[in-house]
Parts: sequence; C-alpha cells; structure tokens
Amino acid sequence: MTRSHFVAVELLLVAGGLLLLILLFDMPFGGGGGDEAAGDAVQADTGPDAVSVEVAGRPELEGGYVPEAVAPSPECAPQTGRDFLSANQVVSFYGSPYTVDLGILGALPPDEMVARLREQASAIDATNGVKGVQPAFHLVSSTAQPQPGATGEYVLHVDLETLEEWSDLACREGMMLILDIQIGHADLLAEVERLRPLLEQSHVHLALDPEFAMAEGEIPGQVIGGYTAEEINSVQDVLQGIVQEKGIPDKILVVHQFEIGMIENPWDIAARENVAVAIVMDGYGDPQTKVRQFKTYSEPAEYAGIKLFYSLDQPLMTEAEIGRLYPSVIIYQ
Repeated sequence: MTRSHFVAVELLLVAGGLLLLILLFDMPFGGGGGDEAAGDAVQADTGPDAVSVEVAGRPELEGGYVPEAVAPSPECAPQTGRDFLSANQVVSFYGSPYTVDLGILGALPPDEMVARLREQASAIDATNGVKGVQPAFHLVSSTAQPQPGATGEYVLHVDLETLEEWSDLACREGMMLILDIQIGHADLLAEVERLRPLLEQSHVHLALDPEFAMAEGEIPGQVIGGYTAEEINSVQDVLQGIVQEKGIPDKILVVHQFEIGMIENPWDIAARENVAVAIVMDGYGDPQTKVRQFKTYSEPAEYAGIKLFYSLDQPLMTEAEIGRLYPSVIIYQ
C-alpha cells in the first residue's frame, strides 16, 4: 500500500448480536475517512458486503457499553467562551456506545475509558506549552447505513435515553460531549433538532460528517458525500439560537474533511458570535501524509483539528508531532 492510497473500512455492530457492517473501497488518502477502525484492541476486518438491520427501541449490544445514569453536577464543565479554542485543545475519544468496533469510546469499560482519556489528554498537555487541555467524548449519535431502513433515510440513531446517560457521565467527569451526526438521506436540520435537548446543555457540542451526507440516489459507503458552506452556516444558526435562548456558553461545531469536495465553498463558512467551527482533518496513514493533508484541509480554518487512529495509523503520530501542528481539536479513534 502506498502512502497515497488507503483502504477505508466501516464497521458497525447492531441489534442483539454480532452483525458486521463493512464498507470497503480504495481511494486516495482518507477515503472513507471518519469511521474506518476500532480502538487499539480491535482488528479491522474487510469484505464486500454491508449488513444492516432496523433496531426497535434501545439495543443492548454484546461488548458495547451504555453507562448508567448519574446525577449531573449543577454546572457542567467546561464553560466555553469565544476564545476557548484559542487557549485550549480539546482531546476526545471517538466511537459509538452500540459497538466496540467503531472506536475506543465504545471499546472499553467506562472507568478504564475515562482513565485512558485523561492519560491521553495529559500527554497532549505536556507538549502544548501554555495551552490548557479539555477531555471529551466524541460520540457518533447517528450512523449512516447502506440500506434505507423503515424510514428510507439510511441512518441508525442512538436513542436519546442513551445519549442523556452519556451526557450525565461527561458532566460528572468534567468532560465535554460532542455528538457526531451522519445524516445519510435524512434532513440535516431535522437531525440537529433531534439533538436539541442535549445541545441545550452547556457541555454538549456538535460534529458533522460530510462523508455520509448523500445526494438523491447515492448510497452511504459507495460515494463520498458533502455539505455546502450554506448548510454548515444553517447549523451554526441553530446552535447560536440555542446559546442565546438558553443563556449557555458558546458551542463548538466540528466538521470532518479528507477530500476537497466534502465542503463546498469553505471560504463562505461564516463567523458566528457564539459558535466556533473547527475543521478536522480525517483519514488515516503515516505521519508525513497526515501532516500534508492537515495543512490542506484544516490549517487554513480558524480552528484546526486532526484525527488519529490507534489501529490504522502506522506509525501513530507522537504527542510532540501533533503539538507542532497546533490543532485546537484532537480526536482519537
């Protein structure tokens, strides 16, 4: 495999047993970007078939972790102001509570996961000079599917009860919760509105994955989707409205990117008083390629981010190497 070509693998377990979703295609660096692999203890599998089922109610999946509800503190940390991402780095663990195969967040018991996240954040903090560090859960709250399902939207949602439990856990631990949405053929703003009860909480933020935003006739995993700057701005408007209506701290909006077409007219992404947009370079590979892609996709943005893959990055970038890029958001999958 050359530095410029990588195989993208999408893994998802759903409903009552071990069902494997595999999305396989060969393309330039980052192809299939956001959800290629599990945490460091899980090996990626490959194959041509995608399997998906509809889930009724709340799945309790083998190996996946759903935390018990905890009593949140009166005010959840941190309190994000406009300059928060200038003064701090957000360090998050990515994954789904429904499967061990989508990332480290769902692959470890809660106590171990929280401890390892704190350890990873501390390692970043040791190399970032005067900047602070803020741990976060980066939770995939809706996952695009290769089949339309009952709604025809090609998407599987994490139920709101589970999301509330993760929000409570993040609050108790003084961490952020970043809810990541893959819309398939669903309506973008409707998906954001579904999460409004969570987003009205001070420590909960949002992420968009353009890869899985499909045009008519497209199937997730077969093509790379995208958002326009106008669509991203419309999400900013919703977030700003929530901040101003509820009198809560500013919101962070993470947008993944590993190909130019994933964000149409990125220079038209507008500034909002109460929303900080961070463009995160997605995709896996060797450090030299990741640095080059970071400079292309993330560095020009007001706030830049990078995603690391414990299993697929060969070798994994060191904290010192990451620090030289000065990212505001660092995601580990």
